[in-house]
Amino acid sequence: MRRLPLGVLLAAVAASAFIRSRTSGGTLLRRADFANIRYIINDQTAPGLMNSTGGFTITPDSDPIAALQAALDAWTNVPTSAAAFARPEILPLGITGSDRQHVMTFADTPENRRSASGDTIAVTLPFISTLSGEIVDSDIVFNPALPFSTTVQPGTYDIQAVALHELGHALGAAHSGLVAPTMFSRGRAGTSIQAVLTADDMAFVTEVYPEPGSQGLLGSISGTVTQTDGLPIAGALVTAIAPATGIAIGSITRGNGTYAITQAAPGQYFLYTEPMDGPVEARDIGEAGNGANTAFATAFLGGAAAPTSLLVRGGANTPADLVVEAGTPPLNIQGGGAAPLGTGSLSLFAGPFALNAGQPAVVAVFGRGLDDPTITESAVSFLGAPVTIRPGTFSRGFTTSGIPSLRFTVDVARDAPLGVATVLVRSATAAAVFSAGAKLLPSPSFSAAGVTNAATFATGAAAPGEIVSIFGTNLGPASGVSGAFDGGGRLATSVAGVTLTFNGFRAPLYFVRQDQINAQVPFEVAGQSFANVVISYQGLSSFAVNVPVAAAQPAIFVRLDGTGRPWIFNQDSTLNDIGRGAPRGTVVTIYANGQGTVSPPLATGAPGAAAEPFNRAPGVTAMIGGQSAIVHFAGMTPGFVGLLQVNAEVPAGAPTGPNVPVVVTIGSASSQPNVMMAVQ
Repeated sequence: MRRLPLGVLLAAVAASAFIRSRTSGGTLLRRADFANIRYIINDQTAPGLMNSTGGFTITPDSDPIAALQAALDAWTNVPTSAAAFARPEILPLGITGSDRQHVMTFADTPENRRSASGDTIAVTLPFISTLSGEIVDSDIVFNPALPFSTTVQPGTYDIQAVALHELGHALGAAHSGLVAPTMFSRGRAGTSIQAVLTADDMAFVTEVYPEPGSQGLLGSISGTVTQTDGLPIAGALVTAIAPATGIAIGSITRGNGTYAITQAAPGQYFLYTEPMDGPVEARDIGEAGNGANTAFATAFLGGAAAPTSLLVRGGANTPADLVVEAGTPPLNIQGGGAAPLGTGSLSLFAGPFALNAGQPAVVAVFGRGLDDPTITESAVSFLGAPVTIRPGTFSRGFTTSGIPSLRFTVDVARDAPLGVATVLVRSATAAAVFSAGAKLLPSPSFSAAGVTNAATFATGAAAPGEIVSIFGTNLGPASGVSGAFDGGGRLATSVAGVTLTFNGFRAPLYFVRQDQINAQVPFEVAGQSFANVVISYQGLSSFAVNVPVAAAQPAIFVRLDGTGRPWIFNQDSTLNDIGRGAPRGTVVTIYANGQGTVSPPLATGAPGAAAEPFNRAPGVTAMIGGQSAIVHFAGMTPGFVGLLQVNAEVPAGAPTGPNVPVVVTIGSASSQPNVMMAVQ
């Protein structure tokens, strides 16, 4: 995988609904060990791995082993394929040509530098039996000169996405003729959009390594691509896209103009062909691109204005021939980009861009001929997803390099299928496509019931400065990532591509994961009745969730060891517990949450002051065993963000025993019932 077009190491030729690699003699590559492929991860693969120039090859906040395992699992879990990867071992092995040990490595060695250099992000080094085409060794080298992460840090390459791509090569796949698939030839920093397999990727692994019984479930489309004079078109990209499901599968014609799209799920498809003139070019495909005819216009079965819908049935083939006009195509979409509406500028790239279901976005595409004045708002559409152009938002312009571009706002249906979409642009005389250029992703999703006090996981109102735990789906990366302090000494408000806002104010983040976020409620919501809470992950935003705001919402932190005992420390610094009770008259430290505003005021995300004046919480009282306890201090724990500390004296008349109730009250709000400490 490279940042720029990649010439593959092996010859690649057309084969069904994808492009498979072959030997120079034309033999298709495959694996004999496909049902139990065993990879070894070099033992230097760890967070904070540095290269010889002093830079990070793996960022310290990453979990590379989990990301590599996720990539292996993704190929293993394709339900229609029998290909499977075993759980990898971690050993001190490097790459060796034909030792039949398949190694993944980030280590900065001279051999790895030679194997993956320049613009290469990573490379798969296959050792092939030239007679049988069997892949007997398939080491994967991540370029040690580049930064990798699992947290989608700006400027870093996503480990799971890169590994997924290279493992495709290790299975025998060449680069895809579509843009969104994992096997597209270009990678981009700062995104994990290609970390999920698409239908095109899965069609490859299904055909080469089919799960018994899966063949009758899927169908195919085959035919020819010819000019109007009957001459065949070699090296044409052919795509079938299902408008209802977002499934897109691509193929490429052979020298005689024939193509075959296989492993297609039953349903209705649109069919079209386009030249390899960008963003996928002949050099990206390898030897299959040699002699490719790029002098013809994009053509749809039935025409671009009203394409014919083809029905694909399981276990059956649907024939379909395409006829094209010869000549230099007047239109060509070379790339695009998208950003959620209202988030600022967007970047353009020759690879895929993301849209999320239910969220409006600003989209731009660029390419040759898009300044044609006959291209209007009504001539732009999306195939494969319910995406519509918002009226009155269409405009023309140019990229910074002077390439014509189109820009518009789109609305995406909330129930849009999580597949891919092709952007179709029509002029008065021609059409252009960005094939599977838009990838529909799930937006972060949670409800008001998922916004909880981190001390108790109870729902209710949120208080200024409170630590909350938010539960939902698609909230962040698969592996949990902890927040860190920024250069200003405050807890960061952006972690692993995740941001969280309350009424537009960014919340400091303690921890983010796909199903949970721990954060501090901004102090700026004080005095407000409700807060609109929005979570964004990699530029994709949730719907705003309305959460009530209270002046205070006290709760005592309890341990998650199954005992339910509170985080209360005795005066001698021992943890209060059964058998370690606090003597009457001594002062215990109660750790709690939800204090509201403090005095002097504390900036959101800043730790409590370590010396006077401490950030005190007004109006805090405590009861131990039903009796009032003298509160010697109540305020933000010095050096900690959002943590309330209450130093309370155990009353002389408090009952003794292992289960003495303790309650903290702020104003009219009290902490949760049935919190028990020990008194002796």
